[in-house]
Amino acid sequence: MDKFRHPYGATITLWLVLFTVLLTRQVLAAAQTQSSPPRTVAPLQSLAELDDRAIRQRPLQIKGWKTLTGSKVLFIQTSELPMFDLHVNFAAGSAQDQQHPGLAAMTLSLLNEGVEGKDLAVILETFDSLGAKLGTGIDRDRTQLSLRSLNATDKREPALQLFAQMLGKPLLAEDAMTRVKAELLGILEQQGQATSAQVSQTMYETLFAGHAYAQPVHGTTSSLASITREQLQAFHNKFYAAGNVLITLVGDLSLEEAQSISLQIAKALPQGPAVEPVAEVARQENPPGLQHIERPLSQTHLMLTQLGVTRQHPDYVALQVASMIFGGGGSNSRLMNELREQRGLTYGVAMGNIAWQGRGPFNIYVQTRPEFGTGTLKLIQDMFRDYLATGPTGQELDDVKRILAGSSPLDSASNAQILSRLVDISLNNLPLDLDFSVQQAQQLTIEDIRTALNKHFGADQWTVVTLGPTVEQQALPDPVKPAEQSMCRVTSEFVAS
Repeated sequence: MDKFRHPYGATITLWLVLFTVLLTRQVLAAAQTQSSPPRTVAPLQSLAELDDRAIRQRPLQIKGWKTLTGSKVLFIQTSELPMFDLHVNFAAGSAQDQQHPGLAAMTLSLLNEGVEGKDLAVILETFDSLGAKLGTGIDRDRTQLSLRSLNATDKREPALQLFAQMLGKPLLAEDAMTRVKAELLGILEQQGQATSAQVSQTMYETLFAGHAYAQPVHGTTSSLASITREQLQAFHNKFYAAGNVLITLVGDLSLEEAQSISLQIAKALPQGPAVEPVAEVARQENPPGLQHIERPLSQTHLMLTQLGVTRQHPDYVALQVASMIFGGGGSNSRLMNELREQRGLTYGVAMGNIAWQGRGPFNIYVQTRPEFGTGTLKLIQDMFRDYLATGPTGQELDDVKRILAGSSPLDSASNAQILSRLVDISLNNLPLDLDFSVQQAQQLTIEDIRTALNKHFGADQWTVVTLGPTVEQQALPDPVKPAEQSMCRVTSEFVAS
């Protein structure tokens, strides 16, 4: 089991879905231009609907309630599969470590290391024998644990009993602490060798200087060594309290069963209130400029960052759409077209707003050849300056709206996808509607996006971190418009399957 799952998996999945939709449209367009004699075939309805902006919602009703202990619960019933997903989320991320970096990560990792009568091996074997799957994750704001189980009584009840025991009464034993410290030290060693982790941590130490977000999520070698069992117990009692948890359920459960499960989890936890929210990050008047990390690599890594907005901010959706158009929406984004298609400078671009509770980073991340590092950085900055001035084109905005409308049903095709969207709603107190953000996006205008961009970002406000070798810089290759190509060279007698 991966104890420290990537917290932004949902975002990565969305980018993959969007890329797939774009690719499908390109294949269809290519097929329509073939010169073969026409043949009457039945259209593939699901693909034809991609050009229709109407959002076709699944009839999924969100139920919400609060337990007497203060636990907030959201639930969606789905009956396609005889199983359910349970997700618990605590405001217990690394921002709560204070003077003990790694305390939150160690507490989370100890939860499944031992309960009364069961050690780690027995816990994992028990879940396996029941066909249940356990997952955990941590970021700067929160920790999360999930349980996927069959809904049959003989499977569900023992899985829930063990899960609740882990959450509420972990042993936090000394021998388990030794194992977990070694595990976390191994993660720190891996991150010390991972270029993306080095770039990110350097960026966060700079952008969030003086704020809890600047500390590494998994601690430091010295801080991990000094953490005591008493500190872990105190952290668990405060931050894993019933009033500090969000419970989300999706699956083949009745409302009464979902309510019973939420009460079982809430009663198992230490009793206590929600903790104070993380302090908002203050925007720096004069953000730091370029920082370079010297490494003998074949690629230079570039990260450009400004402070973004919280998920609840009214401009969040507009900035996400702006990001998709500029650099985060797949092969048709401006950066991908200019940097990859026309100049061959990179394989890909990552861009987006990480919506932490106290305001997160708005990042652009790219890798390129070392001799083009300076030129690539300047090109990105110049393109963003132009983007602030003009905003997106009408065609760019229309394309993204169609993509979002077409992909919305795909994003609720499975329990896991529904759960991800429901957790986002719960975390950020959004309207109880899975398609709320997509509907917001459909109402955006060019001026809405341009105004939001200029309200929150500046052309000269980037904090930049580069990692790679120092080499003599060269002028960028001239842009070359790629030749028209079709990835699918079949005649019009065939249709996509």
